[in-house]
Amino acid sequence: MRGVLGLAAALAAGGFILAGPAGAQQIDDPRLDPIFGRRYEPPEQLPPGPETDDEFEGEKRWRPLRGFVGVMTFLTPETTNLSFGVGPEYKPDYFGSDDYKWAPDPAAFVRFKNFVFLDDDGADLALFGFSNFSFGPTLRIVGDRDEDENPALTGLGDVGTTFEFGGFAATTFLDRFQAKFKVRHGLKTGHRGTVVDARGTLLLARWGRFSSSASAEATWIGNRYADAYFSVTPDQSARSGLPVFDADAGFRNLGGSINGYINIARDWSLNPYASYYYIFDDIADTPIIDQFGDRDQYRVGFHILKEFSFGRGKRTRYKGNED
Repeated sequence: MRGVLGLAAALAAGGFILAGPAGAQQIDDPRLDPIFGRRYEPPEQLPPGPETDDEFEGEKRWRPLRGFVGVMTFLTPETTNLSFGVGPEYKPDYFGSDDYKWAPDPAAFVRFKNFVFLDDDGADLALFGFSNFSFGPTLRIVGDRDEDENPALTGLGDVGTTFEFGGFAATTFLDRFQAKFKVRHGLKTGHRGTVVDARGTLLLARWGRFSSSASAEATWIGNRYADAYFSVTPDQSARSGLPVFDADAGFRNLGGSINGYINIARDWSLNPYASYYYIFDDIADTPIIDQFGDRDQYRVGFHILKEFSFGRGKRTRYKGNED
């Protein structure tokens, strides 16, 4: 009998040691968040309620994202997986121009299982992460600059559409701050240069269906990028009449933006924004900007967005017992 009791005690002690602390996370736990390491529970079924916009009010149904990627993914409801829409934007004809125009600006924002993120700054794939930090590859498509866009570009030739690929690192803290750092390089067409972006975002406030954020960012560019957009070669000088200019690698701009999010109807939102960028001397000295442009750059506009929720976090209705 003593031998049996001793064996049972040994097994119990071994099981306690192998199990570890009660709060330890299990690597193979299917409920483990792949990025932040937190567990999540299956979607909560909500009790029957009114189908008006009022059902989206309240702390449990509406709170800002705790994500770490884009400005809009930081503002939209965390049950939103996909948003797309369009709106008008007042912007320069080209980066550094002093001529402005209104143009349609399509927008899309995607968040999939804290793993895939898409916003106005490109697509991020969070392959690695711990705590509130995440790392992975990033991709962005930059539209072309056509010399026909503005008389100041005549004779300079076109800069084609660029596919930029690289890596990112991002973090959030206190559910109000986020920081993001990206290094990307142009592939095949376009500028074929290196661009480095750093951005910090602060969630300013939230009142009912409205929330707002402020961001600050800086951009550094490599020699190939500077040559593609800001240098003037002897051939380009002969065709355009601009003096020869050799742009060097360095900081391109420093600036910031204000963004708002307003829930205007069921699964519909309004996203107003305004931004300002200051172009540094080494880039602003190019005759493309110095003679025909402005080192102070502004953008204002808004988007009307349609929102969709699916997968984890989707709102489902509690149907109760059916006879």
